[in-house]
This record gives sequence, structure tokens and C-alpha cells, in this order.
Amino acid sequence: MYRNKSKQILLFICVAVLASIGTAQAGCNDKRSPGMDWSGCKKTNKMLDDSNFSDSRFDNANLSRSSLDGANFSGASLVKTDLTKVVSANRARFIRANLTKAVGYRANFEHAIVQDSSLAKSEFSRANFKNTELSGIDWSKSELGRIDFSGARLDQVSFEFTNLSRASFSSAHLTNVNLEGAYTYLTRFQGVDLRGTSNLRQFQLDIACGDDSTRLPDGLSQPENWPCTE
Repeated sequence: MYRNKSKQILLFICVAVLASIGTAQAGCNDKRSPGMDWSGCKKTNKMLDDSNFSDSRFDNANLSRSSLDGANFSGASLVKTDLTKVVSANRARFIRANLTKAVGYRANFEHAIVQDSSLAKSEFSRANFKNTELSGIDWSKSELGRIDFSGARLDQVSFEFTNLSRASFSSAHLTNVNLEGAYTYLTRFQGVDLRGTSNLRQFQLDIACGDDSTRLPDGLSQPENWPCTE
């Protein structure tokens, strides 16, 4: 009797496991549409241009080396999503999106729009955010070494305790940008108006890069070693 009961339990477990695998596979095969769930799915090297992914889930998914031009990620969850070397996200929209702990090493987000979103504890080192619109962003405690914000417009962006070493802000517009505790070693501020930043300290400027056209907040002074050379 006990042997038969054990077999029944084992059979039940196997059926449940197979059902869950089938469900996961079915989700990954779902067609692109608002509110879909591709969590944990591998979607590398895909052409996802102009897709409507609003309110969809991509948690722990792999979208590396894919093209996201014009895609709509409004309200989407991309927690721990792999966006490494995304080919292009030109005109892509991330509005009220959650990219906490996302990874976007060497990704190309030029001309993207990111608003009212969380990118806390994310890694976007060497990524391209040229000419992007960034507003209402929590980018705290993140790794953004050598990221390129050239020509970007940043409004109400928090870089608290974020690594911005060797990042470039050339020709960027900064308004209400919080730099408290940010690591600014050789960060490029040439020609940038830093009066729109808060919590910037003299020691952060002393290790950064700027020039005579860099505008400083009251109480801070230009270091002797500007312009920087590596």
C-alpha cells in the first residue's frame, strides 16, 4: 500500500514539474503584445523594433544583442534583465519602468526616453545614452563607468553612491541631478553647467575633469589639474 502511495506521489510531482515547464515554454513563445510575460526567457539577437511591451514582464530575461528601436516598455518590469550589447534602442520608451539590477554593458540607448523609472543597482558600464531624455530616474548604487551621456537631458536624476568614473557628460543638460556620494574619478564635465546638481562636493570635483567653461555650484572651485589627462 505504501509503495503504491509513493508511486502516486512521485507521479503527481512529475506531472506538476512537466506542467510548469510547459507553461514556462509557452510564455516564452507568446507573441509580442502588451501585458505579456517573458520572465526568464532567452530572446537574444532578436529584432524587436516597434514592439508594444507596455505593462509586460521581462524579469531575469536575456535580451542581449537584440534591437529595440521604437519599442514601448512603459510600465514594464525588467528586473535583473540582461540588456548587454543591445544593438539599438533608438526612440525606445521606458516610462514608469522597473530596471532595478538590470545589466546593459555596452548597450546602445541613444535617443531613448526614460521617465519616472528605477535603474537602481544596475550595471550600464560603457553604455551609450547619448541624446537621451532622462527624467525622474533613481540610478543610485549603480555601476556606470565610462557611460556616455553626451548631449543627454537629465532632470531629477539621482546618482547617489553610483560609480560614474570616466563617464562623459559632454554637452549634457543637468537639472536637479543628485550626485551625493557618486564616484567621479575622471568623469568628464567639460563645458557642462553643474549648477543644476546637488550634493556635489569639492573632493568629487578634484578627481573629475572639466575646463574653463565648466560652471560650478556656489562654494566650489575649479581644481588646479583641469583639464584632465589620463
